[in-house]
Parts: sequence; structure tokens; C-alpha cells
Amino acid sequence: MNTERSLILRTLTHHDNDAFSSLVKKHQSKIRAFLFRLCKQYDVADDLAQETFITAFRKLDTYKGTGDFCGWLFRIAYNNFLLHCRSVNRRTEVTADFIKQSEVLAERYESISSEQIDLEQAMSQLNSDEIASISLCHSFGYSHQEVSNILKMPLGTVKSNINRGKTKLRKILNSEAQQISLESARDR
Repeated sequence: MNTERSLILRTLTHHDNDAFSSLVKKHQSKIRAFLFRLCKQYDVADDLAQETFITAFRKLDTYKGTGDFCGWLFRIAYNNFLLHCRSVNRRTEVTADFIKQSEVLAERYESISSEQIDLEQAMSQLNSDEIASISLCHSFGYSHQEVSNILKMPLGTVKSNINRGKTKLRKILNSEAQQISLESARDR
């Protein structure tokens, strides 16, 4: 099996497209999931993921190999997301009809629980910096310092985004749980 480092080296030295394709296959699902969380639209996330890998291919010679390669890809993906937001003159893009998106999500991923859908709906109410920080830390397992490096934000800002985002999520999810409990009590 080819190691990530050898695939990068083969891509750089031999212009081996198959080696780069192996890198894409290894990381594409994480990059797409991250971008979907940020932009809430499958088509846009797919386009941004594709642009991320095109950028990575073009700039592979700038990857110094000192950090995590996937982290480097996340940084490119996040920068592409920010460029996308600027190009349409808005910082975040929240889908107005998330229920329809939830149905699409449920159809694509039958194993997703209602709790996961609730969490995704709650995440859509956070700002993009909070979503990115929480996602990289809690969904993809990066440390606060690694998230700081990926997003090029001060460590304190990352920690604040995570703390503020988690507080908002608790508030949103507790509010929804209370609403369901009240509706259930009324139906009895």
C-alpha cells in the first residue's frame, strides 16, 4: 500500500496522476462533508471540493510536509469556501428550507439518525467560523492548535468559536426538546 508521503512524492516528481487520484480518494469524503456543513448545499460542496483538489494539485509543491496533509486540504477547502462566500457577497449561506435538505440527507444516508439531522439543523444556525471550528475539532478529531493552523485563526479565537458554538447548540437543541415535550403533553 502506498503511503501518503510516497503518493505526494510520486505526484511531484513523476507527475503521476494516479498517485494524486489515490490522495483524492483517501480524503474526498472528509473534505466534502466539511464543505457541506459550511455551505449547506450538496452541489456547492461538491464544486468546492473539486476546486479544493484542483488547487491542491496545482500547489502541491508548496506543501512542506511538516503538518498533516488532510489539514492542509481542509485549509484549502476553507479558503475556497470563504472565496465562494465573498463572490456571492455573503459570509454564510443557510438554506431556507432545511427540511427539504434533511429529506435529501435522509435519502442519501439512510443510517443517519433523527438526532444527527437535528444536530445538522442546529449547526446551520451557527456562523461559518463556529461551524468550521467545531467540525474540524469534534467531527474530524483535530486539536485546537491544529484547527488554529488550518483556519489561520488565533488559538484563542478558535477556542472562543468552539465554546460559543457549543453554547448556541445546547440552547437550540434544548429549546427544540422542550418544544417537542410540550407538544407531546398537549396531545395526551
